[in-house]
Amino acid sequence: MNEPDWYVKFNDVQRHDASEIFREYYKQFQWRYDGRDSLLDIGSGNGDVLMDFIYPNMPMNFQRLVCSDINPKYVDYAERQYGHLPKVEFKVLDIATNKELPKDLEQQFDHVVSFYALMWLQNQRQGFKNIFNLLRPNGGDCLLVFLATHIIYDAYKMLSQMDKWHNYMSDVDTIISPLHHVKNPDEKIAAIMTDVGFCKFEVKLLQKSFDYDSLEVFKANMKAVNPFLPRIPVSLHDEYMDDLMLMVLKLKGLTPQQQDAKAKISIPYGLIVVFGRKPSCSMYQSFKKNVLGMCRPENK
Repeated sequence: MNEPDWYVKFNDVQRHDASEIFREYYKQFQWRYDGRDSLLDIGSGNGDVLMDFIYPNMPMNFQRLVCSDINPKYVDYAERQYGHLPKVEFKVLDIATNKELPKDLEQQFDHVVSFYALMWLQNQRQGFKNIFNLLRPNGGDCLLVFLATHIIYDAYKMLSQMDKWHNYMSDVDTIISPLHHVKNPDEKIAAIMTDVGFCKFEVKLLQKSFDYDSLEVFKANMKAVNPFLPRIPVSLHDEYMDDLMLMVLKLKGLTPQQQDAKAKISIPYGLIVVFGRKPSCSMYQSFKKNVLGMCRPENK
C-alpha cells in the first residue's frame, strides 16, 4: 500500500466486505464470559476497519485490542488517529516471519482477525501457523478475509511484459496472490488450516464483484494499493496507471471507447473467508496425536 492518507480515501471495497463479513460471523465468536477479551488485527493498514467495525462491538470491559501492520508508516498513522483510545495498542508485525513471535503477542489472544492482508503472503502456511500461535493455549478463534483472485493480478502480469514497465515489475509473481492460479483455493487453505492445528473451521470461496462509480474511481482505488508505484518515478505515475487500466479493460473485453471513464464499472474478484477455532492445549495434544489429518472443514 502507498500513502495512508490516500488509502483511507479509496478503500471502499475493503470496508464494505469487512463490515458485511464481520456482522455475519460476530455471533460465532467465543466471547469470554467475563468480557475481558483480547483481539489482534493483522494488516490493519490505517486502522479504520478495525476501529469502525470491530472496536464498537468489543465487550465493554475488553482487556486488549492490538492494531498491527508490517508497514511502520501505517502503524504510526493509525496510532496518531486512534492512540487516544484506552486499551488499544499499535504494533509493527510481520505475520509471515519464520522467526519467533514477539513474546508479548504469542499465545495472548482470544481472537485474531484480518481483512484484506493475507493475500500478500507468499508463505501462507507460515502465516497461518503464526496465527494459530497468537491464540491462547486454552483456545481462541480467527476470522480471516483475503483475496484469492482479482482481475488486477492478470493486469499486473500483462503490464510487466511491456518493455517500459518490466524493470519496475520484474518480481510481479511474488506480488500476485499465491492462490490466484490455484484451481480450488478454498481446499488449499482448508488443508493448511488442518495442517497447522485448527480442527473446527470453515473456508468459503466467494465469487464477488464490486460496482465502482467510474473507471477513474477504480483507478484511484488501485493506485492506493499498488505495490509498484513507489519504485516508479512520480512523473510516470499517471502513464503507468493509465496503462494498467487499459489492461483491465482489455481483460474485460472492452476498449476505452466502449467504457466511459465516468460510467460505472463492475470488477470481479474471488474472496476467501476463513473462520476457525483453536482447540485447547489438552485437546490439541490429543488431536495432534490421534486425529491430525482426519479433521474436515465445516460447510465447505
